[in-house]
Amino acid sequence: HDSEYEAFKAYAEVYPDGAVFLVDTYDVLNSGVPNAIKVAKEVLEPMGKRLKGIRLDSGDLAYLAKKARRMLDKAGLEDCKIMASNSLDEYTITSLLGQGGPIDIFGVGERLITSKSDPVFGAVYKIAGVEKNGLWEPRIKISESVEKITNPGFKKVYRVYNDKGRAIADLLTLLEEVPDTTEPYRYIDPEQPWRELYFENCTFKEMKQLIIKDGKLIVTLPTLEELRQYVKDQLDREIWLEEQRFENPHRHYLDMSPGYYQMKMDLLNRIFRKK
Repeated sequence: HDSEYEAFKAYAEVYPDGAVFLVDTYDVLNSGVPNAIKVAKEVLEPMGKRLKGIRLDSGDLAYLAKKARRMLDKAGLEDCKIMASNSLDEYTITSLLGQGGPIDIFGVGERLITSKSDPVFGAVYKIAGVEKNGLWEPRIKISESVEKITNPGFKKVYRVYNDKGRAIADLLTLLEEVPDTTEPYRYIDPEQPWRELYFENCTFKEMKQLIIKDGKLIVTLPTLEELRQYVKDQLDREIWLEEQRFENPHRHYLDMSPGYYQMKMDLLNRIFRKK
């Protein structure tokens, strides 16, 4: 098309129910937004349709969104959404919201699918047990850094919920252990093992699930919508806001049952007695 207006007009005629215009091809405030408004008035409204939105993909997104919002509202297009894109990630989105940018939709693409902050996923297997004569013996890897000492043996992982249904910690137990919820449950904070700590009025959910057995998938994989809802529930109820903040996030507690903690300490003591 010879002009931005003609391009918008042609698009609106083909997609009148979902017209969203990219308004930064030439000049957002002097061309893009005025042409979007003009097409909304001259093409869409006579058809009984409304302009769904505009998209900003370059420049100062917060500033342009504020200016564009005023122009749209003045033209009676208060329901028109403003979408922002252009290499967005969680940090730029937080910044835009903090600047008061009236942005309704964020288009996140390349920073999501390329995992820009961690393009290489490093994974290292750490041996947790050895089978001897049909029996499994726990193994532990020691390190100069306490946080790198592994948690040995077969284990269960429980998520612990308070009486309001909010997750408050995860708990490692021996494989044969089942937490008793009929009375306060004693647990060990491995960073402060001397403290007398109890879970009270709590429920426990086992987290580990067998997915593949003998090389075969043994569960029904969730749908995309089920995955989306699962992540939403995790963010709403499982991971506290204090753990989600970018600066100085609160750590998620990983505690141990007394039995599991004692097994780990026994292994460490056995190793260091030999030295």
